[in-house]
Amino acid sequence: MNQELEIRGAGAPRHLRDGLVTVCVLLLVFAAFDDITTDNATAFPLEYTILIACAGWLFFLGLRLLRQHHHGLGAVSLVALAAAVWAQRAIGPGIRPGLWTEYVVVTAAYVWFVVLSCVLLWRGWRGYLVRARPIA
Repeated sequence: MNQELEIRGAGAPRHLRDGLVTVCVLLLVFAAFDDITTDNATAFPLEYTILIACAGWLFFLGLRLLRQHHHGLGAVSLVALAAAVWAQRAIGPGIRPGLWTEYVVVTAAYVWFVVLSCVLLWRGWRGYLVRARPIA
């Protein structure tokens, strides 16, 4: 019976941690894109370094989701990341929001990762609740 209790909520800490890290990563991505699009500087080495590090985390997360047999979440995450990496080339200083392809792709990818972080946080929280409830 104890083994069943451990198995029921085994992924909860990992999902909760991944969700929290992803929220922090998304805040960094937003800050980096905000600096790139609103600043008057000619180069943005710190911002692009932050974006590369954040892309690394999101890539790692997508692969981990695939390895954990969350194929839908992992595959969509990797496709969204690849599309955002392709589209970010057109986003630079003085860019104005609009319905052009690159802007829509980056926005859609960002929204996807917000949804993914909410899903991970929900699964993690639900797993903690399941672990806390005794098996009848």
